Amino acid sequence: MIRVLVIDDDEIAREAMCNVLVRAGYVVSELATPIGATSVIKRDGISVVALDINMPTINGDKLAKLLRENAHLSNLGIILVSGCDVEQLSAIGEKVGADGIVSKSKLHVALAPAVERAVAARAAKSGATSSVTTLSAPPPASSRRPR
Repeated sequence: MIRVLVIDDDEIAREAMCNVLVRAGYVVSELATPIGATSVIKRDGISVVALDINMPTINGDKLAKLLRENAHLSNLGIILVSGCDVEQLSAIGEKVGADGIVSKSKLHVALAPAVERAVAARAAKSGATSSVTTLSAPPPASSRRPR
């Protein structure tokens, strides 16, 4: 089962991301702040993090860079999410080594495929032979962790 952590200080956007991912069959954890993200990633066996780049405590691009530099999280997929200009978001994503970017205006159609691509990319980089066919499995009755 693929586990995704959503980090966004905007409750409405965070709920929207979680709903999209749960409907796509992912197990979803969420945080309103990046603080404690590494602990949740390790505790919950997170495969992909979808994070907003504009947050008050630490920007998502800075968090993405820190996560990417952590040798213990080398297989973690990172998706940057923002309402900013797509070209700007793309440049930031490339700079921090993100596996994908998603505009908040396209969450409903772009987030789940971006997660799937991130999982596939990380599996290819690690030399894993596992398939991402589990993505089509139906979600468990309660696939969302309480906040």
